[in-house]
Amino acid sequence: MSRDDVHRLLLSEPRIAARITAILGRRLADLEQRLSDTVFKSVAQRVACTLITLIPAKPPSRPLRPMAGHPQVTLTHEQVAALAGTSRETVTKVLRDLADRGLLRLGRGRITVLEPDRLRDEAG
Repeated sequence: MSRDDVHRLLLSEPRIAARITAILGRRLADLEQRLSDTVFKSVAQRVACTLITLIPAKPPSRPLRPMAGHPQVTLTHEQVAALAGTSRETVTKVLRDLADRGLLRLGRGRITVLEPDRLRDEAG
């Protein structure tokens, strides 16, 4: 679509314009939060915040495996590092520390959050 076509569509359909405005507003708020986190939070807090953001709001009600009742993040350390704005090595160190403290369990390409409330506290 050309710019003029989009402009005409937005003027003729206020619901579409309102929806786009809401989406852009959420994206701007998310970016502002990420920038603020980068400036004011430690790397460990950013990693914890990233994990909290990525876990589902509600764990499965009927776990099929012993750990399945806990929320899981299926990302590599490198992917978590990219989201948290740090290096893979640093994420690995932070995740090991959190695992040693019993907040999560690490698996290949999977991070199982054992203590979501404590992890939220870590996120600041």
